[in-house]
Amino acid sequence: MHVKSKSISILIVFSALIISFTAGCAGTKPALAENFPQGFVPVKHMVFIGLDGWGGAYIPKAKMPTVKRMMSHGAGTLDARCIMPSISWPNWSTLFYGTPPKQRDKEDFTSIFTLLINNGQAKKTVFFYEWDELIKLTSAKSIENHEILSDIESAEKIAAYIKEQKPVFTAISFDEPDHTGHTTHWGSKAYYAKLEEMDNLISIIEQAYKDAGIYGDTVFVLSADHGGSFDTHVLNFPVNRKIPMIFYGCGIKEGFVMAPRINNYNITPTMAALLGMEIPPEWTGRILYEIFK
Repeated sequence: MHVKSKSISILIVFSALIISFTAGCAGTKPALAENFPQGFVPVKHMVFIGLDGWGGAYIPKAKMPTVKRMMSHGAGTLDARCIMPSISWPNWSTLFYGTPPKQRDKEDFTSIFTLLINNGQAKKTVFFYEWDELIKLTSAKSIENHEILSDIESAEKIAAYIKEQKPVFTAISFDEPDHTGHTTHWGSKAYYAKLEEMDNLISIIEQAYKDAGIYGDTVFVLSADHGGSFDTHVLNFPVNRKIPMIFYGCGIKEGFVMAPRINNYNITPTMAALLGMEIPPEWTGRILYEIFK
């Protein structure tokens, strides 16, 4: 089994940061009201689905009807960019912290999870993860965390949770198709077969929101930590850095093509703004106002 690189392994310990919904509150930078469309209302539910090693360059040829439908009826790009080095830990942490590692200058740096916890949403936030290093991103005592696998059984487990709990924020990180890319290679027949399998898991999760009766109040966010080529992803090749970024659902423009090379650290500020939360001043990522309907 492939062991992920830990060449940039920074142990980050969260501490409580009191963050208010009130615009102008000390310690926050409000999302500027004039940048939102008239009549903007925060979404009630959001789900982030991340696939490890999901290269944007491989999606056009892949059998991923659920993903392609979400992209065509939402806002997206297959040419978003991860940071260097193009390995898992610095990129998953960059995504959830809204800021690259070199710009996170303190141990208690605010993540999307911290923000939700301090806005009273701890009991309505859940993190499903496969790679055990990702537990560092959150506090097991503050929100629910569940280990999963990249299989139908785990997707059904997630679906059951969504239907029962109707969480405000659900984060899901699958460890495929990364393992398949390392075992065979990115762009192999097995890699494309795995992408088709992952699309099916996304479909199961999407259906859960319909069954729960909250589909119309939900935004789906899909992305990855890095792409890949041959049997690796560590070199600074565009295909290794190119990842998908898709927003779909309530309040998101339909058929909107996002500008290429948008960075992964813009995902979390945008998710926070869609949920109606103030943006911490230390986050360097920007809110993607252009995708709001």
